[in-house]
Order: sequence, then C-alpha cells, then structure tokens
Amino acid sequence: HAFLLHRHCRYFPLLLNHPEKCQGGRVALLIVVKSAAPHFARRAAVRRTWGREQEAPRRVRTLFLLGAAGQGEEARAVQRLLEEEDRAHGDVLQWDFLDTFHNLTLKEVNFLRWLHIYCPTADFVFKGDDDVFVHTANVLDFLESRRGHRDLSSLFVGDIISRAFPIRSPRSKYYIPRELYDGPYPPYAGGGGFLMASPLADRLFLASERIPLFPIDDVFLGMCLRSLGVVPEPHLGFRTFGITRRRGSAMNRDPCFYKSLLMVHKLEPDALLAMWDLVQDDRIVCAKTLHLA
Repeated sequence: HAFLLHRHCRYFPLLLNHPEKCQGGRVALLIVVKSAAPHFARRAAVRRTWGREQEAPRRVRTLFLLGAAGQGEEARAVQRLLEEEDRAHGDVLQWDFLDTFHNLTLKEVNFLRWLHIYCPTADFVFKGDDDVFVHTANVLDFLESRRGHRDLSSLFVGDIISRAFPIRSPRSKYYIPRELYDGPYPPYAGGGGFLMASPLADRLFLASERIPLFPIDDVFLGMCLRSLGVVPEPHLGFRTFGITRRRGSAMNRDPCFYKSLLMVHKLEPDALLAMWDLVQDDRIVCAKTLHLA
C-alpha cells in the first residue's frame, strides 16, 4: 500500500504560501478549507459566501489547503490556472504532495505546522470542506456565547462520531486492515467541518508529531485529541451527515433550516450561492432557530 510505504514522510515543501495572512492585527476566526486544484468553482463560491474575509465586527481570514495538481500537461495547465487564481485572491496554501484521499492526513499535519509557525495568535479555527454550507455569523455568535468558559482554550466542536469501527472491506476507500488498527476508533469529528480553539490547535500540532500517520484524516485527529485527553464536543448545529439522510426532503431546501445551523454538508456551488442569498434575506422570517450556545 502506497500509504504504508511513505508513512514516514510527514512534512513537504510549500508551493504556494501566505505567511502574511494573519499579520496586521488579531484574527478572531481563521477559516481553512480543504480543496483540490481543479475545484475552481467551489472555491469561487466559498469566497462569495461563507468564506468572505471581513474586518468588522470581528476579523475573519480565509485559506484554501491544497496538494499538488499532479503530473502531465493537463495537471500543469491546472497548476498555471491555480497560480493565477492565487495571485488574484492571495488565499491558497499548496504543498508538494499529491492530492489524494489518503494524503488528507498530510494536509492536516502540514496545516497544523503552518498554523504553529505563521498564525499562532488566531483565536479560533474553522476547518471544513469546499462543498459545505457554513453560517459564518452563527459560528461567530456561538464563539461569543462561549466567552468566559473555563474550557474555551480546549474547545473542539463538530458532528462527533463515537464508537466507530474500522471498515474491513478492501473495496471501501475507508478500508483499514486489522494489522494497521484494531479496536474502535476514538471519538472524532466528521471531516466536513469542525471548530477549534487556537491553543488546542497548537497542542494538536505537537501531538501529531508523536502519533504515527493514519490514512483517514478525521480519525487521525481523533487519535491526537485522545492523546491530549480532550473529548470533542458534539453540537447539533454541525450536520456533516444528517442532511444526506433526508435527501430530497423539503427541509433540504428550507432556508430556515440553514439559518439555524452552523454547518451543513454538502452543497454544489450553484446551490450554495442560491441558499446563501436566501439565508441572508431579512424578509424571510423563521418561526424559531436552533439554540446555539
């Protein structure tokens, strides 16, 4: 297995970097989005909606995390377009490893290292996929509601999966042989999106250097949390899986459902743009909203 052959390779050179991203004042929320080089439309939609940077009332900054586009003429053309995109927006971090499913853990550890070096003073980090809907104002309001809590520096919130077991079918992309890992996984956040305090992210970086890399990035982060004695906190506002169980239902298209949540997985770019406009429409009055605190 290619992952096992290169499991000792942990850190990779940056092809695109923005060490200036967190300079010029304290960042209340750093939004980091897992993407891939060809996902131009998804990144454009995120920039126009929940990933839009802001200065007031709280400073928000956004970055996209990418691996290398690959080999061949088509990949080189994608890379040229990506570099042009980054010149226009200044928000892409790209490392020199191939962007594959099993390399998402490399994206995790390389970002934690980047955060430790270049952005240690951000208050909180939201990390999610490029096909999710995030209600940024609700995220900021939730964080404001938690100010003063003693455990805020260890905050890790998301759609938490407990007592999951490795999948043993070789046909699954989540396949894990018993020789690699046996027993239940530790509690972990569904990778569609989660929210964490920056001091905890720094501790996770140190933990990630001690723990052998694991080919499922969500589970690897759960292993790091377990090593720190931190239990991730479930929150009903994060729906990384729940909405797909009701595919086609009226609730999927109800802006009041989206108005009440922090994050929903998943929406294609056109649907994301349309739902964002609806959620921002003050003329839509909803009967009640989810209690976010």
